[in-house]
Amino acid sequence: MEKYINKVQMFASKFGNISYVKAITDGVSAVIPAIIIGSIYTLLGNIQIKPYLDFIDSTGIKDYLSLPNNTTMGIVSILLTFTVAYSFAHSANQDGVSAGIISICSFVLLIPFEVLESGSKGIPIIWLGAQGMFMAMIVGVVVGKIFVVLKEKNIEIKMPENVPPATVRAFSAIIPGFIIITVFLLIAAVLKNTSFVTFPQMVSTLIQTPLSGIGNSVWAVALIWMLSNFVWFFGIHGIVVVSVVNPILISIDLDNLEQTSAGLEATRIIGKNFTNVYGGATGAGVIMGLIILMTFFAKSKQYRTLGKLSIIPDIFSIAEPAIFGTPIVLNLVLIIPFILIPTISIFAAFFLTKVGILPILNGVQLPWSIPVVLQGFLLGGWRVALYQVVLLVFSVIAYYPFFKVLDKKAYALEQGQTNGTTEAN
Repeated sequence: MEKYINKVQMFASKFGNISYVKAITDGVSAVIPAIIIGSIYTLLGNIQIKPYLDFIDSTGIKDYLSLPNNTTMGIVSILLTFTVAYSFAHSANQDGVSAGIISICSFVLLIPFEVLESGSKGIPIIWLGAQGMFMAMIVGVVVGKIFVVLKEKNIEIKMPENVPPATVRAFSAIIPGFIIITVFLLIAAVLKNTSFVTFPQMVSTLIQTPLSGIGNSVWAVALIWMLSNFVWFFGIHGIVVVSVVNPILISIDLDNLEQTSAGLEATRIIGKNFTNVYGGATGAGVIMGLIILMTFFAKSKQYRTLGKLSIIPDIFSIAEPAIFGTPIVLNLVLIIPFILIPTISIFAAFFLTKVGILPILNGVQLPWSIPVVLQGFLLGGWRVALYQVVLLVFSVIAYYPFFKVLDKKAYALEQGQTNGTTEAN
């Protein structure tokens, strides 16, 4: 396993040094503080303790707790399109700030404005958050590349030598910025005359259309969850994939709830609760296993610190700090267990339910932040809660060989840096 992971890691290292990939990786890393801060406030507003919830509701505190998430995760795509373009240009020794600003302008240009009842215009906020991240990465890389090419070819306004550097940078970005904005304006104009109409719609359609005809069989659900976890590799929130079948799965849950409310037994195994309990426990990739390893078994300070930051949010299924902090994004090693663990769990749970070892879940719609195990108990009783305990143990074991290699390399790097610092002193 270690030899295999080393080979994958060697390929991943070469892959990660590609300028486009490196820009995306560095760009995602730069927005981690905003993601973690937003996640903490989301957690504070959704702790499932009734007296606490009643208190923050009655005092109006909950409304304020939602604001930081709107201004962090809620605009993460805008932040990302800046940081990706900045990273691309900066790594080429060009003006990253100007590239980032132009990238934001280009990103917003591609989003269709909506006319409100008052007559004013607004931007659909859905594309500014996690759902627009893939588009933000595309725009950031394209803007960064064009900006660097134009600057290297000296397609810019030249200023006299005695002009302040800040003024020189500002004027030198005018021509590249005008060309880039024009390119994206043409893209928006062309797409308007196609079936996609807008760039966001094109991205959404290309991801969702292939999945629109999928039913609700265990094979279909397993495929959907494999895809939803796989797209995290590119920094795309898995909700983009699962949202296609959520209405179908929720309707199945409601059928089961109607039966159990009438005193009958639920009959339909697969529903939204089934995927949440068995495929999405503790968040995408059943990532709590990895977080436990980082928190309690990591030798490197990097992973140990990340584990401590991530473990409490993930108890309430807020997995973004771990996903973006590790990161899972563009990580060719960890994406393997990240995809396989939920997939194996879905098949195992379906079989155990089919033979009667696990009960069919009752269809109750719980808040998404209910902690694992408690979630299983409320939806299916002690047997489902026990299954989730076993799933957590399995996830720790499954992540271990992959994490061990990464932690070993991170620890060696930290020790090398420490020794180098000591020798220099």
